[in-house]
Amino acid sequence: MAFRNLFIESDVHISIKNEQLVILKEEEYTFPLEDVNSICLDSLRTNISTYTLNKIVEHDIILYICNDKHIPNGILIGINNYSRKLRNLKRQLDMPKPVLKRMWQSIVKQKIENQAKVLKELGYDDGYVELDKMKDYVLSGDSTNVEARAAAYYFKTLFGINFTRQDENNFYNSALNYGYAIVRGMIARTLVMYGFEPAIGMFHHNQLNAFNLADDIIECFRPLVDLYILTELEVKEELDSLSKKKIYNLINSLILIDGKSYNVQTAIENVVKSLATSFEKKEEQLKLPVLNGIREYRYA
Repeated sequence: MAFRNLFIESDVHISIKNEQLVILKEEEYTFPLEDVNSICLDSLRTNISTYTLNKIVEHDIILYICNDKHIPNGILIGINNYSRKLRNLKRQLDMPKPVLKRMWQSIVKQKIENQAKVLKELGYDDGYVELDKMKDYVLSGDSTNVEARAAAYYFKTLFGINFTRQDENNFYNSALNYGYAIVRGMIARTLVMYGFEPAIGMFHHNQLNAFNLADDIIECFRPLVDLYILTELEVKEELDSLSKKKIYNLINSLILIDGKSYNVQTAIENVVKSLATSFEKKEEQLKLPVLNGIREYRYA
């Protein structure tokens, strides 16, 4: 099982030798490809060959590429690792709208429940009670937009009435966006691995968005990112290198699926598998993540 998540912020040369990932600067570091789960390239001057990129794809390693602002803005995804792509694409296109609406209802309810648990973890007991009630009012397709009202209440409880998610100069917004980008990339990679077209969402349908389906699934995972950042990070003037490294480590956080603890990547795979089952049977059978504090997976 792949377990190493490599964060690379300096100018290095990355190559492959004897099925080992080789990272060379002043010293040489090697990692078995089968052990590497993800790589985040946070330098614009990293040197990497096409051969190396192909080997990374073959081993289903997630490769994030950061921009000049050090925010993940690209992900390398293999396109030939699933043998029944057309079958799953047809199932996506043929999915009855009432079932899609029920699936989105389940996602929104679980997201709000997880947001309520964040408030409880941080001592906002009254906020927890208020938000937990909201999930019971989510209708099929969230036709009354409870998600938006819950989000407004949630963020203002956490950060104050003047807080907005559009403030790019706010440390928490920068940290949240970084964490969401990491998880979104993992979801997009997993969807492609299982033969889905990530541009075709259940609820999200922006024609300019190549990852609408990933943006559907991430909703339940966002509160995990929120809680991780609020409890594990020190507030600074800007999102520095140390903060980004710590955020990248949220990949190793645990979350519950059907009462069992999984790290983020494995939890995402369980959600995507349940999505495949739902599309196959044309009924809502999603297994969604349940927040259970912040705990880190320890590899033996």
